[in-house]
Amino acid sequence: MDFTIHLPHELVDRLFCYVSARDISVCSQLCVAWREVTNRDAIWLNLCMRQGWLRYGLSSDILHEEPLFPDTSNVSGTSPVFHLPVPEGTRLSPVCKWKNIFLRVKHLNENWAKGRYSSAQILRGHKEKVTAIECDGKYIVSGGADHKLIVWDLRERKPLYKVDVHSDTISSLIIKGNLIVTGCSDSAVRVIDKNSGQMLFSLLGHSGSVDHLALVNTCIVSAGTDKTVRVWSLSERKLKFIMKGHEDDIECMHRHGNLLATGSWDKTVRVWNVTTGKLLNLFNGHSEVVSCCQLGSEILVSGSGDCDIRVWKVISGQCVHVLEGHTEEVYCTVFNGKVIASGSSDSTVRIWTHSGESMHVLTGHLGVVRCLHINDERLVSGGDQKKIIIWDYMKGIMLNIVHRHPTLLHLMWVSDTKLITASPERPGTITVLSYW
Repeated sequence: MDFTIHLPHELVDRLFCYVSARDISVCSQLCVAWREVTNRDAIWLNLCMRQGWLRYGLSSDILHEEPLFPDTSNVSGTSPVFHLPVPEGTRLSPVCKWKNIFLRVKHLNENWAKGRYSSAQILRGHKEKVTAIECDGKYIVSGGADHKLIVWDLRERKPLYKVDVHSDTISSLIIKGNLIVTGCSDSAVRVIDKNSGQMLFSLLGHSGSVDHLALVNTCIVSAGTDKTVRVWSLSERKLKFIMKGHEDDIECMHRHGNLLATGSWDKTVRVWNVTTGKLLNLFNGHSEVVSCCQLGSEILVSGSGDCDIRVWKVISGQCVHVLEGHTEEVYCTVFNGKVIASGSSDSTVRIWTHSGESMHVLTGHLGVVRCLHINDERLVSGGDQKKIIIWDYMKGIMLNIVHRHPTLLHLMWVSDTKLITASPERPGTITVLSYW
């Protein structure tokens, strides 16, 4: 007896919630009727929810993601392009939305794990090294030591225009809608129209290089070598607050909501309320420069030249864990709801629990591990010797090494489908890899 005929659809969908995606796929091949029964959003929405993939259907648009380089060579030997063939003249209904999403995300994760990616020619345009990069999915914006800002069309792989309004190295940049905000070693913050390349206005006040930028609501936040953090009104084009307290250059900055964390060569981390311009908390404990930090809603994680990572409570300022294990300076740290990850000049990536225990020591890099990116599925680490590695951080295993990465790297931008790196060499170059 076929129970799917006699039971209400809602109950059938509920029963399939206890079945794996693989078994549901097997069921769908039994007959046309069962294919239609298993091709319902309620079933596949539940499967996506169990995998933590809801964001692909809610906040991103993987259903309309197109291959970035469909006409270029595939360096790994297997195309990353997703195909879902539908026979012509079929009496089957179209694949439902959440099944389509499930299949696409599964394919995308396999691309990262198995090294299926496409690459185009290296982007060349800077005469000196690239010192800042950002991407909004459609355009890449790069700044260099040659004082040039270049806006690239990502799909066409060519520069749209070059902006020549800076008098020194462009040390930081961010994109907000149609605006590009740059920080420069000449101490100015500049706001540029992304569509035309015209500078709209500049913000003056810093007395040193502007090395860090953030956007908080309608405010630009800048920090750098003059030891100050400045909050500017984007709409009014004027300074709102100067936040002072650091006794040496600010080395790192990270924002979360209306809070901002800054780490300095004075060995401290400070958390500021950008809305009020006030210091929320001062974090003392490191014995060397605070080289990296990440701020969350409840915790702050900082890494230092003293080889340690410290986990702090944001509100109380209490240091709840000191993560010891690296033997040289910590260059980068990231965390999500599952783990904390850190990269060091000792060539290792270490994975830690939020309770302060060491989970894994990941080896494979040669030289400094300079960049980390984490999401629910994978950890991406970039370091010296042109090396980029994809990890399953929960199991502590290497999934894939990005072979034949053509240049050295010191900057890395990662999305669900793309990996973009900038080289510290001169002339500056940018490499784009597409995993879709």
